[in-house]
Amino acid sequence: MGVLDRAKEVSGISDSEESPLPYVCLACETTFEVQHHSCPVCGSYDLRCSRWVKQ
Repeated sequence: MGVLDRAKEVSGISDSEESPLPYVCLACETTFEVQHHSCPVCGSYDLRCSRWVKQ
């Protein structure tokens, strides 16, 4: 394991824990596989990476 792999693991951004739907709209709680600028369901601009949002 390299230094960068260890740093990813310690910081919590390891690839092994990747969510299948990494993006979520905070307005309507729809999840997406790709990042959008606005939610295609409700039109909100409040989209976040799901690992940053407390579930």
